[in-house]
Amino acid sequence: MFSSEVVRDAVRRMQEEEAFRKQRVSMADFESRLTKREREGIRRGVQQGIKDIEAGRYEEYDADGLRALGRKLVSASGRKASRRQAG
Repeated sequence: MFSSEVVRDAVRRMQEEEAFRKQRVSMADFESRLTKREREGIRRGVQQGIKDIEAGRYEEYDADGLRALGRKLVSASGRKASRRQAG
């Protein structure tokens, strides 16, 4: 291995570690802003999701299906927000 490859590899690893550290700090900041009620809601949702998976209540998606689902959810979210503003 040439010294330039070693240096490139070291720099790449340092960049990856820095990116991971930033993500960790960002997540900690996000979590610190959640209320107890929001954390409990997330916990209940995850527990229900685990139960659903264990019971076989889930759908598998390929990349195209996942994109379509995302578009559908964004669209539904926009309609819901519009109704709240109108009401």
